[in-house]
Amino acid sequence: MSADISLSSYRAPTMGDALLLFLRAQFYWILGAVLGAVLAFGFMAAAVPHYKAEMLIGPAERASSGPDIKALLPDNSSFAVQYLVNTLGSPDSTDFIRFENIVREPSVAARLLQDKAIIYGVVKNRPLEFMAEHERPATAEELAAYLQKYVSIEPVGISPLRRLVYRHPDRDFAAYLLTQIHLAADDIIRQEIRDKTASRAAYLREALESVQHPDHRRALTSLLMEQEHVRMILAIDEPFAAMVAEPAFAGVKPAWPRKAVIVPVLAFIGAFLGFALYALRCG
Repeated sequence: MSADISLSSYRAPTMGDALLLFLRAQFYWILGAVLGAVLAFGFMAAAVPHYKAEMLIGPAERASSGPDIKALLPDNSSFAVQYLVNTLGSPDSTDFIRFENIVREPSVAARLLQDKAIIYGVVKNRPLEFMAEHERPATAEELAAYLQKYVSIEPVGISPLRRLVYRHPDRDFAAYLLTQIHLAADDIIRQEIRDKTASRAAYLREALESVQHPDHRRALTSLLMEQEHVRMILAIDEPFAAMVAEPAFAGVKPAWPRKAVIVPVLAFIGAFLGFALYALRCG
């Protein structure tokens, strides 16, 4: 009987009850908000400001570096065959895709490791004043791990452009590192294509000396001309795999820490914890 009476007398808390509890706990949540704000300003004072550097890159505009296989077909080949060959032989972004995937890998890091300015800048990267400096990378693998952690590649909408992003306390160094990453990655791809082109051209010259059939000689000559065309592109002093749509630049104001975000968030967390503490004491 007593259990039925206690259940019938139970009343679910209303919005008014919650508001009354909130007003009664105002000392606790105000104190929590103040402590959270103090903690936020303390963090801001200890944080090392970081500048955000960005660089826009895209596929280099050039002819395909692959061999022109249309030269292997007779002049009277069908339309379907010609269409297939044109599709296979059209320029693509294979070199740019490779560029995207090696900018933070040991092959590029090995080039950057030879630059003392980059090593010095990496060491100076730390989030808080009282923290030790970043460990000096001694190998390409260690520097690659640093790049994979701090350098990001972001898509630019649905376009083929990509944005390289890096944050560092020194805004000049942040832009410098992105520039050197682009130069190192592009030069690695350029050198590999240059070696392959030289090897192909040497083979085609030797084949021309031993082939007498007119059609075969015409096909080999066309392939050799294509390789010479690639060598001409490689000789031009411009990006080979990835062009620079917008050079590396860093913002004038630090991108981290952000006072407009950190202070309200920590103050709200402090107020919530203060209110929760009062609720637990009253409950």
